[in-house]
Amino acid sequence: MNSVLRKRFIEELFYFLSSYEDKYVWLKAVVPHPTEITTCSDLDLLVKKDFLPSVRNFCITHHLVAFSNFKAFSHCTYLELFFEDGGFLQIDLLTGLVRKEFRYLTNDYVFSNRTKINGVSVCQPQVMLEHVMLFNFLNGSGIPFKYVRFFSHFNDREQVNFFNFINKKYGTDFCSIQSMTVFKAHRLAAIRSTLRAQKQNSLLAQAGNGLAWLLDTAISPFTNYGKIITFSGVDGAGKSTILGDLKEVLKNKYRKKVVMLRHRPSILPILSAWTHGKQNAEAKAAATLPRQGKNHSKLSSIIRFAYYYTDYLLGQWVVWAKYLLRGYVVLYDRYYFDFIADGRRSNIALGEALPKWLYHFVWKPDLNVFLYAHPVHIRKRKQELSEEAISELTHRYLKLFEAFAQKHAGKYLPVENMNRQATLETILDAFAATAAKPSFKTVSKHHNHDKTTAHLAHQEKEPQFSI
Repeated sequence: MNSVLRKRFIEELFYFLSSYEDKYVWLKAVVPHPTEITTCSDLDLLVKKDFLPSVRNFCITHHLVAFSNFKAFSHCTYLELFFEDGGFLQIDLLTGLVRKEFRYLTNDYVFSNRTKINGVSVCQPQVMLEHVMLFNFLNGSGIPFKYVRFFSHFNDREQVNFFNFINKKYGTDFCSIQSMTVFKAHRLAAIRSTLRAQKQNSLLAQAGNGLAWLLDTAISPFTNYGKIITFSGVDGAGKSTILGDLKEVLKNKYRKKVVMLRHRPSILPILSAWTHGKQNAEAKAAATLPRQGKNHSKLSSIIRFAYYYTDYLLGQWVVWAKYLLRGYVVLYDRYYFDFIADGRRSNIALGEALPKWLYHFVWKPDLNVFLYAHPVHIRKRKQELSEEAISELTHRYLKLFEAFAQKHAGKYLPVENMNRQATLETILDAFAATAAKPSFKTVSKHHNHDKTTAHLAHQEKEPQFSI
């Protein structure tokens, strides 16, 4: 979805920056103007250190920004800006071009080799290519193809001048712009050798940059902590479709690392794997319709539940260390709530009192989504459940989410899934609210908006259908 507010904000940001053209450089100008960047692109600005607070505060207090986050590291501040119409923009404010121990381009060099295009301060083409090449090779990859497309608009002679300039300066053997898309270890070795010999990369400077990088790495989990989003709903409510849509938006629009888990952390295999083997057990489970188990034994149910509960207790720490500390968004296709509202699905006949109480010791996700729809609509998608069973399960989940919303941390969001796009936008709004802080200028507005949303959500909790 194209965001009108995002484009307006970029226009106003660069109008503000036009008064400080000697204080910033837009580093990756592959389109004529910043307003033309794609919805999946961010803005990289090299800014002078004394100007950083001004541009950061302009962004996070701007009247078009509904929510914002900023994460400050030694040489870069990352801004995440969320807009009322669902737009999102990440701005990287760099005060130095540093990768691990190397300062690969000095600020003086970049600022002395800048030009203006459509009123925006940008790098001269060969310096932009130099920056992109160094950044990517120092990160172990070739340059992305979008830069090949950009530089292919220059004539052959200009292109030859570009890669000859880089070969002469860094001792590399590029034969074309296209060859820069291929990472080769000997090219990286030549680049590193050249950087070591430069004045800004003395042994003392390398030690300082390396220490700063280690400190940034150490604090990164506390500034880039991941999120958990769970999806619940009866079969046919549309979970798989919405989950797929959400995963793509989180990856491509919000630039998040995403992992999907099914029902539980799964550090323990499904119970039948102990007798049938993992592959056979998983194949059998996939071929079996849900809620077909015949277990009515309390003892058997307690054993089964204890096994899966152990997986949650232990596995949640594995998920924390493996994904959350590394900034992932973890999407659960079903979660612990099934044990409370629909134990039969896991072949457990235990009632809801004990699993509900034991939820106190289970990780509380940031956002829990319950998708529901009229039984008639659900049965058009899947016929596994009767209309009566769908209605009963829907009321159980709604009642559970209402109770947990008042009692536990995290957001519990029931959504009537009648329109795919509307459902996705509702979930993304909730994600933005959990992922960011209200903008200083819009706190009161959004405080009232949240009250209205909560009231509407409360009205939604009783589905308007009857059997």
